[in-house]
Amino acid sequence: MQTGHIRFQLNQLCWTIVVLCLTVGQLKYIMHNVYNGLFWFVFPVSLVIINDIFAYFSGMTCGRKFIRKPFIPLSPNKTWEGFIGGWAFTMILGWYLSGFMAKYTWLTCPTNQFRLFPEPLDCNPDPVFHEAVSIFPPQIFEVFPSALVQMLPGVVNICSVAPPPLEGDASMSEPQDLTLTPCVSGEPTHSHHHFELVLREVYPVQIHALSLSMFASLVAPFGGFLASAIKRAYGVKDFDSIIPGHGGMMDRMDCQFLMALCTWVHYNTFVATATVSVPKMIYLYKLMKEEEQVEFLERITELSLSAGASNRGQ
Repeated sequence: MQTGHIRFQLNQLCWTIVVLCLTVGQLKYIMHNVYNGLFWFVFPVSLVIINDIFAYFSGMTCGRKFIRKPFIPLSPNKTWEGFIGGWAFTMILGWYLSGFMAKYTWLTCPTNQFRLFPEPLDCNPDPVFHEAVSIFPPQIFEVFPSALVQMLPGVVNICSVAPPPLEGDASMSEPQDLTLTPCVSGEPTHSHHHFELVLREVYPVQIHALSLSMFASLVAPFGGFLASAIKRAYGVKDFDSIIPGHGGMMDRMDCQFLMALCTWVHYNTFVATATVSVPKMIYLYKLMKEEEQVEFLERITELSLSAGASNRGQ
């Protein structure tokens, strides 16, 4: 620290800390996402790229035609139409892209090693990558008008059919069990009971994909706005000129600032389960010291012998 330059030096220190948080910190989360499976790296990056592309085209085609109010002063070329269009296309493509990527084990299998020439991955993928049948709770559709719900693709109108009472039956006045069946137009015995939506060939990861798509289209762009603020502060248009017309790599990756952290938090909060696999145990065994490996083998042998003795006793 030098007298007369303390303010400048503190300013440089703060910028150094910010740069480290935005680069080194993000790289840490990126590596965690890669080890959890390439899906958790490739898919979020693809979402940001999709949002960037369609926000650009939406802004070029519809910009300031419906909403003339400026979007954000830091980026005067950004428009509300571009922001909304990018969100809509990111949500739609994120749903289908995640379902497509969930079919490939080389994207969904986790790994414990990073190699220059990776070997083919073969594993039992996480349950979120297994095909499932999704049934939406019928209470969801009660909030909306029935005419609007019937317009949704895949929605089935379920009707109740009360069986006719039996003649001479003393219990004919008692309520009969209702039979639920898809409604038939013009059938007088059918009365609306509820709406039902069953999605087949759906992967649970697609639900997680919607959350990540929402973040990539609504929050991640503010990483780009932060980069724009930095450029405005220093009076430059682009960080570099490597890519003609698009600036440098930093200009293309600015929206990725927040995406890696969001993906890591989402995965560890809603997806990851506390499981231990054989490859992971072998990997941890190799990291041990020689005396620790010997102790580990002795403990495993004792556990195996005791488990075998208890099984024979039963």
